[in-house]
Amino acid sequence: MEFAFDPAKDEANLVKHGLRLAFGMRIFEDTRHEVLPSFRLVDGEDRYKAVGLVDGKLFTVVYVLRDDRVRLISVRRSNAGEQRDYDRNSG
Repeated sequence: MEFAFDPAKDEANLVKHGLRLAFGMRIFEDTRHEVLPSFRLVDGEDRYKAVGLVDGKLFTVVYVLRDDRVRLISVRRSNAGEQRDYDRNSG
């Protein structure tokens, strides 16, 4: 799997969530990670959320698929709803 991200978005994500976008690649290493659709008309393209464990904590990465690459948009700690989805579907 090949990953990409915008350097300006990377800086914005670091300021907002305290994480570099490259951290999001680690979520895909969780063999039980859960992929959820995150489609909104305002985005203009289909987005997805991957929720998975990294070092025992649950994180969420938002991404799109472009040109056979996973383009990372945002990465952050998971919220309660994402935690429930992960617990319900990954076990």
